[in-house]
Amino acid sequence: MKSALLVVVLIACIQATTVSELKERLSGYGDHPFGSSMINLVSVNMKTGGSLNELKQLLQQIKDELIALTQLQDQESATFTRRSQVDLAKLQATLEQAQQDLDNQRQEQSSLTNELSTLQTRVKEDQAALDRNGRGSGDAQGRLDAENTDFAAKFQDYSDAILACKEAQRLLLNLRGEGASLIQLTQDTKSNLIQTKENFQKIKEILEAHTKKSSLTLFQPIIEGLAEMTTKVNPETLNNVLSLVARLITALQEGQDQLEANHKTQVENLTRLGDDLRNEKQTLQVSLATANNRLKEIQSRLNELDGLINISNAIVEVTQLNIQDATKINELEDQEYSNQKVSRQTEIDIVDRLIEYINQKLSE
Repeated sequence: MKSALLVVVLIACIQATTVSELKERLSGYGDHPFGSSMINLVSVNMKTGGSLNELKQLLQQIKDELIALTQLQDQESATFTRRSQVDLAKLQATLEQAQQDLDNQRQEQSSLTNELSTLQTRVKEDQAALDRNGRGSGDAQGRLDAENTDFAAKFQDYSDAILACKEAQRLLLNLRGEGASLIQLTQDTKSNLIQTKENFQKIKEILEAHTKKSSLTLFQPIIEGLAEMTTKVNPETLNNVLSLVARLITALQEGQDQLEANHKTQVENLTRLGDDLRNEKQTLQVSLATANNRLKEIQSRLNELDGLINISNAIVEVTQLNIQDATKINELEDQEYSNQKVSRQTEIDIVDRLIEYINQKLSE
């Protein structure tokens, strides 16, 4: 507006001159809007007359204003550039941070996925081991129960055999206590000897499965001796049978003691095996529970990471678009500033030529 007023004053003050001289002076700027306006305005002013000095002064004011406007545009452009650089730097920092977050999240996701796979394998292995442990524990308990049952039966067999031997021993000692070299048997004694012989036969059959063969060899001569004494008692036979029965009692007692010792060892081994299996079970249960808890934690974190990765991806994409937009705006602003600067300099050049023209007229 101020430039327009100055131009009006310029029109009122400039002295008359020829349009051809002005066009020649502004050669090359005739197509410029400012140049064309100046030619028209100056042409009109030439017809009215006016002070050349005042005209020169006005032209100088226009030039000064154009220079001041150029400087202001330079400052505004510099300010805009600085702000744009700061904004771009912030956007770039945001982009780099988002990309770093995305990389970290993907690395964590990959690491957790690997750990998840390892833990899933471990859970399967622990569960399989726990199942084997359960079967092993059941087997160990079954073996222990069978051992106790078998021991009780065999121990009782030995006790019954030893008791029968001692009963036979008392019977035979009573017979020997009568002191006769040949004793005529009473019916009761004969019956007792027959029953004792039959008892020894049954005991022999029972003990055959779990008694030393050396012990079993003693039964047959005892049975034969008892059979002989059912008809008559020969002192030599009697003494021989008593000796054999005493040896058998000792052998049976030793066998029972060995059975008990073996049973004790077997029970200790099976009990220790059971304890080991129980301890292993507890360890496996703790390991399995720990692994399952960790699996839940990992799955929860992986779900969380899925959301975070989506957010980071969105931030990266949006920030990249913002950077592209900001860069494009900066380019447009730079182009606009460059165009304005060229245009302003053209206007200054036009005014300079007019001032030169006025100076030339003043010197004529």
